Amino acid sequence: MLVITREDIKVHPDSSRLDILAAVCERASEIHEKEAEIVKKVDENSLTTDTTIVNQQIRNYDQEEESCIVGKKRKEEILPMPQIVNDRINELEKKVREVKFIMEKKIYYTDVSETHNRLSIPTTQIVEKFLTDEEEEYLCMCSTGNKKNFKKVGVIDPCLDIGELELRRWEMKKLDKHKEKSKMSVCYVLNGKWTKMRIRNKIKKGNRIQIWAVRMDDDELIIVLVKLK
Repeated sequence: MLVITREDIKVHPDSSRLDILAAVCERASEIHEKEAEIVKKVDENSLTTDTTIVNQQIRNYDQEEESCIVGKKRKEEILPMPQIVNDRINELEKKVREVKFIMEKKIYYTDVSETHNRLSIPTTQIVEKFLTDEEEEYLCMCSTGNKKNFKKVGVIDPCLDIGELELRRWEMKKLDKHKEKSKMSVCYVLNGKWTKMRIRNKIKKGNRIQIWAVRMDDDELIIVLVKLK
């Protein structure tokens, strides 16, 4: 409730009641304007604080993702593909033309998030080139609807079941905490039915997996996922 005292207004002793009423209204209007400015500043400060919190959450999320996307290639000794996996590949009754080790990676939050629904393969961590030049070029191109092309690939999961996922090439923005120009990181991802495959194989955050590429004699590309203990 707005209260105006005699000290709040200045009127001549001989002023009429109408003049006094006008002076009171004018003073009340000034007080309302000042209060509105104060409320506006408080709201702006609250909004700035909320935005800062959100941005901090985004940065924290991106830092975890960045450790996966912008990390360096592992130089540790590569564990050989388990014999049981080799036996499963031989059951396909196709000749294997080549086997390449793509990478060993840690499973991050975004790899197990149902919202993201994809397994990332950062290009900076790829040990051996596993795609042909034609495949790389195709994944860089867009199809109808301005969507990037994808390649369906067979996947042998840790349970040795064979499924199908979609291999895509993503360009991901890296947020800069110093608010400089954002940088782009290139990453391949396996999505489609990745969440179902992940749940079935009990792949959780913190696990380590190997990703292999097997090229058959008919040029079919098969991705092999090996869950490490």
